[in-house]
Amino acid sequence: MLFKSPEELVVKDETINFSKYFNRIKSNWMWIVLITVIFATLAFLKSPISTNTYSATSTLMIDATPPKPISLQNLPNYDPTQKEFYATQYALLRSNVIAAKVIENLDLTNNPDFMGEPKSTHSSLKARIKQWLIDFKQPSDGSVAVAQSLTHTTPSELKALQIFAKSLLITPIDKTQLVMITYTSKDPSLAANIANAVGQAYINYYVDINSETNKKASEWLTSRLTELKQQLNDSEKKLTDYLAKEQLVNTIAVDELANSELINLTNRLAAITDKRVQTEALYTTLRGSRHLSYNQIDAISEISNHPQIRDITNAETDAENVVAELSKRYGPKHEKMLEAESQLAAIRARKDRMLKRLVEGVKKELESNQRQEHEIEAEIKKKKEEFQSLAVKKVHYQALQQDVDTNKQLLKTFLERQKATIATEDYKDSIAHFTDYALKAYPSGPNIKKNVLIASIVGLILSLCVLFAIQFFDTTVESSEEFERYFPLFSLGNIPFIKRLAKKKIPIDEDTLSAKEKPMFFEGIRNVRTALNLAITGEQRTVMITSALAKEGKTTLATNLARSLAQSEKVALVQVDLHNQGTALSAPQGLSEILTGKATLSDVMAKSNQNNLVMIPAGEPVADPQELLSSPRFTALLNELKQQFDKVIIDTPASLITSDAFIVAKAADVILLTVAANKTKRNDVEQTLHKFNAYELNVDGVVINKVL
Repeated sequence: MLFKSPEELVVKDETINFSKYFNRIKSNWMWIVLITVIFATLAFLKSPISTNTYSATSTLMIDATPPKPISLQNLPNYDPTQKEFYATQYALLRSNVIAAKVIENLDLTNNPDFMGEPKSTHSSLKARIKQWLIDFKQPSDGSVAVAQSLTHTTPSELKALQIFAKSLLITPIDKTQLVMITYTSKDPSLAANIANAVGQAYINYYVDINSETNKKASEWLTSRLTELKQQLNDSEKKLTDYLAKEQLVNTIAVDELANSELINLTNRLAAITDKRVQTEALYTTLRGSRHLSYNQIDAISEISNHPQIRDITNAETDAENVVAELSKRYGPKHEKMLEAESQLAAIRARKDRMLKRLVEGVKKELESNQRQEHEIEAEIKKKKEEFQSLAVKKVHYQALQQDVDTNKQLLKTFLERQKATIATEDYKDSIAHFTDYALKAYPSGPNIKKNVLIASIVGLILSLCVLFAIQFFDTTVESSEEFERYFPLFSLGNIPFIKRLAKKKIPIDEDTLSAKEKPMFFEGIRNVRTALNLAITGEQRTVMITSALAKEGKTTLATNLARSLAQSEKVALVQVDLHNQGTALSAPQGLSEILTGKATLSDVMAKSNQNNLVMIPAGEPVADPQELLSSPRFTALLNELKQQFDKVIIDTPASLITSDAFIVAKAADVILLTVAANKTKRNDVEQTLHKFNAYELNVDGVVINKVL
């Protein structure tokens, strides 16, 4: 078996195939044209009997930045750079607020031309049905009446608002600040009056808003001025009380004095610290040299540079020079030598005493410097604490003073704005003004061409939508390609649909087909024959042809396929529909008589106009076909036919209607399934394949019949 049999059926994901929709349109184009023509005709016939209407247009210019008499953040502010501003104005022109003002100003609820007069004293059937639907939707508990009382809108006003909205058209002019207000009515003068009234109501709406805003602003400014005056008095009293409590007169002078004292003490501390550092360095040097002789101490630069030490050192040098001169002339025992040496010794002794006192003086000076340094540091710390306390008081004072200054400035600002508001309270301004009034109304309807065009488009769109909906929900198979997308089976080919013969219910064969139909039909049959011969082996001789449901063209396929095969080999066509006599193979005797033993094979075989084709009709209907088809006689009959013929084509009943096909399939070599295009649903094919799988039978291929 060369055909691949599915182990399980897996339907692939649905993808949009636009060619299917195009084919649907192509096959139903006459219906599309008919519906479009019907809609256009109805529109054409209705237009002449419609009431004439007139349209009037006024033009406004909307300025997003009009001069404002006062400027406060809580007042209305418009940003002309925002597209939403103009969109808001257009919506406002269409709103019920403006409509209600126009209806009230022109008393439109009492205008019969606006509200519409009833055609007769008795309500029409359409009007009664419409009123019944309205009453049905309204609850009986009075909730509608409550809602109307809350909005202060009567039923006549609601109706007027609905009529008004349907006839009003707001059209902005691109790239300008202009907007056209168009109203359509049966009365030309009424249309012009309403178009002008809409623009005036819009202008008055903003005038009223500005007046109300100015009034509220004035009241708010007055109340705020009273509050600000009280806040200023309270802040001034707090400042005065604080100055008296802390005994502060001039915080600036106190700051300067405190800063001057702190700077002076800091300078003194720096000077005494420098002096203490120098003294400490000298004392440290002297302490580190306490084991040295005074001669060695005298060699220290800090000591030798002392004025007294320097003088006595000079005297010592002079005395040494005298001793040195006398030693050259006199001996050591000479009176002058002894006197000079005595004088030198006295100078040196005095120098030693002086050095000793100097060391003690350095120590005392260091202690004095350290004491002074500590005292100045303590004084600086005390002054800093005093200055910090003063700084805290100053911060508090400045906060109170700032509060006073702020309240004074706010009071001054609000006084100025109150004066400006009072000066401009009678100023009337709006963000819009008329550029053109509606002086005359022009005929605007009915527009026959426009109505016919719109109706044609509606009819076309409606018919296309219906066709698309039908196609979208259509689950039938249209072609071999579509079948193979959903089912893992090979398609042997497509058999075209002969619409002419199908309507007349005439069997399709060479005699009934026209010259134009023959090439197309038999080309499909030949393709199926070629695919079948290539797919099966020489031992596979019995080919069973079935379908999911009746009227799918399996008998037509079996008959014409057998005729095509008979052109090159011997073929037997067996009709096994034992429930009904086959229309194409009707005969008094047939397969049922062979299986019941009433006739032999030679008795029922009927030769056709082709020498290689033999037909075995179904014969008379029987009560239990399954029992006969399951008998050994049927198997023996097929074996006998296989020995006498090259191909045995078996035409069986629909698989979902009877079980005959499954019994025959047990004895057949090849199973072909016929599927009618645009008729057989994918679910029916799937059920058929499931049944064959349940009986452990494989469908080897499919033929798509009746393809458009």
